[in-house]
Amino acid sequence: MYIPRLRKINDVIAEIKAQDPQTVINWKLVKRLIKEGKLTAMKFGNAWLINLDEFYGFFKKGDNE
Repeated sequence: MYIPRLRKINDVIAEIKAQDPQTVINWKLVKRLIKEGKLTAMKFGNAWLINLDEFYGFFKKGDNE
């Protein structure tokens, strides 16, 4: 059974920065990808949650559109 790893945007960015301190991925970029429909997100309270696996998958395959 697949259980999505839902994380707040700030938590996703913190995890990326822990692995790559020089990353250019920031909150604005993630929010823009959500707005453009390239990442799915759901609002829970006042926080946006994204699937961490989908996030990694997006950057692994790249933007081919």
